[in-house]
Amino acid sequence: MTTISGRGRIAVRAAVAGLAALCGLIALPALAAEKTTRVQYACPADGPTYPVSVILEGPDTPTPNGPVAVTWRLVPASPATDEPVTESLLTVPASIAVSDLVIAEGQATISGTPIGTNPVAHAPAGTITAGTAVPTEAIMSPIPDMVFTFTPTAVGTVNVVAGNFMLKFSPTAGGDVSTLYTCNPVNVASAATLALVVSSETASPSETDETTTATTTATSTVTATETVAETETVTATATISETSTTTTTQTSQVKLTPVGGAQTGGGGDIGPDGRTIMLVGILLIATATCGGLLLRDRVNRDW
Repeated sequence: MTTISGRGRIAVRAAVAGLAALCGLIALPALAAEKTTRVQYACPADGPTYPVSVILEGPDTPTPNGPVAVTWRLVPASPATDEPVTESLLTVPASIAVSDLVIAEGQATISGTPIGTNPVAHAPAGTITAGTAVPTEAIMSPIPDMVFTFTPTAVGTVNVVAGNFMLKFSPTAGGDVSTLYTCNPVNVASAATLALVVSSETASPSETDETTTATTTATSTVTATETVAETETVTATATISETSTTTTTQTSQVKLTPVGGAQTGGGGDIGPDGRTIMLVGILLIATATCGGLLLRDRVNRDW
């Protein structure tokens, strides 16, 4: 059996867990649409094949005439182990020193109704400074994110396609910018894509002010009169007066009414009407009264 102190500890733990969950929800970032695709790139077009995880990220709910930013990330993927070996790991062809610059340049295409009849090309680029030294033949790192922005003009779906990219190197000690990789998708049809659904903002319905006044008045009077003589006379009089008044005043400020009724799960009317119950009770009282009078009269005559 759980003791009182044990219940207290359980309650405290539950409260702490609930508070942690609430803080986690508050700390969540804005929702975003994200898709990761493993793409085979040839670097150069007729060179070795390198698997790369392409990550495309954009807003979850873009709207017309609003800027939409898309982030393109590149992460070297592990080569397949199937024989014969057809993939290689994307590595650093020349050592990168601390504070050297790595530059990424890409070619992306967007299309769809919100953009227009013709696809639009973008050339995103990004630069990152090496925080640590990277030796030759190590996994290619760091690789900067590439970001580009577009503005949809209507609702619909925008398709983002990530195509070719280049990785360049610029030493901080001086020297020319050199190209590390020039990569093209082996299969254009397998290029990384991201679908963004552009929709108009939905107005939230305002709260409804509702005032309900209900007044119910019920009056019940039962009168029983007994007269005993040589002839037996029993008179029962029942007067029932019931008044029910219900006034409902509702002021609605809803500008946008949802389709369909509220899903309350309630059924129809259940059970008999209240007036029926009152009438049955009154009839039972009247019947008992009459029976009592008859029994009393019979007892008097026996005496």
